[in-house]
Amino acid sequence: MQIIGNPPDRAVKFSVRGEPRSKQRPRVTKRGAYTPKETLEAEKIILEAWLALEEGTFEHQVVIDINFYNATKNRRDIDNMAKLVLDALNGYAYYDDFHVVGLNLRKTFTSKAKARTDVRIVEVISWPYES
Repeated sequence: MQIIGNPPDRAVKFSVRGEPRSKQRPRVTKRGAYTPKETLEAEKIILEAWLALEEGTFEHQVVIDINFYNATKNRRDIDNMAKLVLDALNGYAYYDDFHVVGLNLRKTFTSKAKARTDVRIVEVISWPYES
């Protein structure tokens, strides 16, 4: 059997229940810099959701779609929310965030019961290159 054209791109979707979080800036003290506990905990929850899928690491470049469903009107910058997700998955869903070649983000307000973060990762083996 001969395959004509490009192989289908691999896609994986998962959701993380609860209010989306933002990546907090590192704290600097006289003893050095550290990542705030809240950020570490939020990254752990996202990573656990990925690991539960038992999907393994993407081998090629990826495009990531993230939909944030916020229940509170707390001010959160969407880029800091995305940074938390990307950093949590770095080294697990993809080898390095250098492999992320596309990022689509959306922030929506919803009820507390529906608060979540939906993540879709698509491997793009045949990414078009500019000539």
